[in-house]
Formats: sequence, C-alpha cells, structure tokens
Amino acid sequence: MLDHKAVSELIGSDLSCSHEFDTSCETCRMRVLCLPAALDPHQLEILQSIIEQPRALPAGEHLYHQNQHFTALYAVLAGSIKTYTAHEDGWIRITGCHLPGDIFGFSGIEESHYRSTARALEDSLVCEIPFEDLEGLCRKIPDLQSRLFHMMSQRLVEDHELAAQFIHKRPARKRIAAFLLGLSTRAARRGDSTTEIHLPMSRTDIGNYLGITLETVCRELARLEKLGVIALQKRELTILDLPGLRELICKAKS
Repeated sequence: MLDHKAVSELIGSDLSCSHEFDTSCETCRMRVLCLPAALDPHQLEILQSIIEQPRALPAGEHLYHQNQHFTALYAVLAGSIKTYTAHEDGWIRITGCHLPGDIFGFSGIEESHYRSTARALEDSLVCEIPFEDLEGLCRKIPDLQSRLFHMMSQRLVEDHELAAQFIHKRPARKRIAAFLLGLSTRAARRGDSTTEIHLPMSRTDIGNYLGITLETVCRELARLEKLGVIALQKRELTILDLPGLRELICKAKS
C-alpha cells in the first residue's frame, strides 16, 4: 500500500489520517473526462453511491489479470496503468496506456473475463466501478448510458488508430511522433501542459506498444532532439516545436 504522504501527493491534498482520504466524483478534477461529465448533481450522487473509495496501487502492482472474471470498469484518478496480453508462446503485447481521466476494462464486457492484464506503471489511484451496478443505473439514467457509449466508442477509435499503424506499416518516426502528439492531446483534455509531459512508459514498453524495437525508439527520440522538436531528460519530455511534431506525422514520406 502507498503511505499517506504518497497518496496526498497523487491527489494534491494534505492527509493527516486515512479517514481524510475522501475523493468524490463531485470534487474530482477528472470528472469532466469521466462518467460524471453528463450528469446533474442528483444523478451524480446516485453514481457516487456505487463507486468504491479510490484504490491506491503502488508501481508494479497488478489491478487484474488476463482471463480473470470481469466485475468492474476502472477509472484512472492519478498515475498511469498499462494493459497487456500474454500469448501462449510467451510473447507479451502492450495493448493500452491509461492516464488520468481514462476508463478501461471494456474488453471484459463481452466474454465476462478480462482479455488483458492491468498493471500500475507508477504509483497510481483508480476508482472501481462495479459493472452490474453501472448497468442498472444506465437503464435509469439515459445520459449516463450515452456517456458510457461515448467513452467505449472513444476507446475503440484509439485502438483502431493504433492497429492501423501496424496494418499500414507506418514508419517508426511517424509512430513515435503520433504517440507523443497523443500524449500532448490527452494532457490538453485534462487541463495540463501540452508541452511539459512525463512519459508514462519506459522506452522498452513504448517500443512494444508501437510495434518497433527499443533501439528504434531510442534512435527516433534522439533524432527528434537533434531536430529541435523535443528535449528529453530521462522520462521528462518537453515538446519544443508542436507544429513540427504534427508535420512529421502529415508528411507523405518518412
């Protein structure tokens, strides 16, 4: 478990005891990106009644495992979570990088078991949303159902865009540029800086996620630094030329 100091740093408040760890949907700064975004105060109170207190996950701890029985969706309050699948031959493929405001676990709905494993990339906080209870609320609150469908659709679009990079064999430099631009765009949604970004994944994980080698990731990041598009110190990224980063993606040739 994370200690109180670590939890307070994640949620941006001072805690003197565990009873003060009380983050509600109403006060959460991620609510504009999450399920509560479409709800009025009364509906929000009903939704809050089914959500457990935020769960602290130390870096490296698993939230759920592949093939585990599906019970809930999860919303990231702070930190970051990666999802990955393990194949019979031992190959591991990273399928998602979930940041504050994201809801994940949708793949478990159809077959009643999670199709991937979820693990904290860093000290994180997540909200557990019991799916059976959520289904019941969606039948009573159409706006909540619409919001849920919107978030599922958004997840499908992001998965499709990633898959398209593999199908169309996009050059590695475009994959890297698109990944960094995606982090910037997601930061903008949260109201964070679009140019000062913490890389949630290691270079090895980025390569796995984008379908390129570690050596290629390092080479392309170094190339972007040389071009003056980014500055990178370990995992702290500064985008120096946002239009230039976009241009790299739009160029017809790599």
